[in-house]
Amino acid sequence: MWTLKSLRIFIVSFCISLFVVSQVFAANVAVENGLYIVNDANGRAVITDGKKAVAREQAKQEALRDALEKAVNTCVPGIDKKIEYASLIEKIFSKTSTLVKNFKAVKENVDGDTLMLNGVCQINERKLDDILGPQIISMLGNPRVMIIVDEKVGKEAPFISTVEGELLQIFERAGYLIVDPDQAKMLLNLDPQKAFNDPSLIGGAARTLRADIIILARAVAGAFANQKIHGINLYGVSGTVQLKAVLTQTAYQISSKTISGGTGKKPVQTVSGGAEKIFRASVAQAAEEILYKIAYSMASAGSALGGTTINVKIAGADFKQSEAIKKYLLEFMGDGGELFTRSFKDGLLEVDLVSSKNAEEIASFLSDYAKIETFTPQNLSARIASAEQKTPVTVDKPNVVINIHIENVRWKNDAIDIENGVKNFIGSSGEVKSVFASPAVNLVVTYDGEIPEGKDAAAIKEFLERISIRIDSTTEDSVQGWRKGWL
Repeated sequence: MWTLKSLRIFIVSFCISLFVVSQVFAANVAVENGLYIVNDANGRAVITDGKKAVAREQAKQEALRDALEKAVNTCVPGIDKKIEYASLIEKIFSKTSTLVKNFKAVKENVDGDTLMLNGVCQINERKLDDILGPQIISMLGNPRVMIIVDEKVGKEAPFISTVEGELLQIFERAGYLIVDPDQAKMLLNLDPQKAFNDPSLIGGAARTLRADIIILARAVAGAFANQKIHGINLYGVSGTVQLKAVLTQTAYQISSKTISGGTGKKPVQTVSGGAEKIFRASVAQAAEEILYKIAYSMASAGSALGGTTINVKIAGADFKQSEAIKKYLLEFMGDGGELFTRSFKDGLLEVDLVSSKNAEEIASFLSDYAKIETFTPQNLSARIASAEQKTPVTVDKPNVVINIHIENVRWKNDAIDIENGVKNFIGSSGEVKSVFASPAVNLVVTYDGEIPEGKDAAAIKEFLERISIRIDSTTEDSVQGWRKGWL
């Protein structure tokens, strides 16, 4: 029987044990001057036919692997619990000669026919990032990034943002998916300066655009000196770039960096030209500091779920077909499989699958439904098969159906208002059903036979525009749009 006193002693002892374990792990790996110093790299090997030197080399290779694993777990705590961990380490271990330097054996023991080796070594932090970072980004399913920039030269915002252009290129090259900047600005309708100071203000817009991460940038530059030489105005310019990375779902800041620079002793003829040079150099340096830390933080926080994350794009599907495909995929993945819809637009369905199934198994399954165009371990692209090919997603339509997909609908009451509005417009000529899944509502209008005059997709489009819905696309059997404003 536990007494209150004995329970307290147990809890205190348990917490001390956890603290000691964490301190031992932390002591095994230190970060100094861009190097991981691994103080406890362990390896072992069996001595065969008395060949101790061969066993020692094998034990050293295992110690190097152990050092890499310790460094990787320092970068991304908890990564060894992910299902992709084994293949991840294999890919990194193939680069051992590039990464691990100055291995020194500290202790060697022989127990029977087993040689055990303990040593210290160094791992270049930047080189490990260059290999580990892209692998983690891919493992996460290529997170989607929304970039918001507050840029000023003097007191004016430049017509074309240098910082935004640089950030888009850097994050896209690293493997992140990018939210369309123009779409983000149109939906946001918010002063970027306010967004930088309070990221929670743009959380709703980011979630609507399926952004996993918000990158907020503030860039300011101005002249600190002005002189005239031989009739030419010359300026000294200084500037600062600040970057913040924020998790969309929680508005939690996971990384930040500030870099300042100036023209120094080399004056420039225009303030804007000097600012552009400073911004380019500062953005490159600041982004390099946070580029992979974002992915590491996401993976450590559990965004890399307990299964392989595969990004799947299927072209040529109407809305009803896309819903059927998602249903079949969930059934195929079985218990524990998860599906996250990123977008459906212009016949292109994009989803993330988290499953114990690999990309090849999913491609094989989808080949009954669609033509597989490309696939890698983390990405798969397909196109719906031709109509004459009998597949489970070819649906007979005894009635005429118009699918309506409205984004930026975050509350149930707003979805109900839209549904009731469409019902009143359609009247008794058809049936309207809806499915609400924040931040979107899907409506299906069904007519028995032909579409009544004045009730086709074009007429529905005009009605929706009258109730503050911005229409993106309209076909004979579908209407897609966005709910204007904030609900």
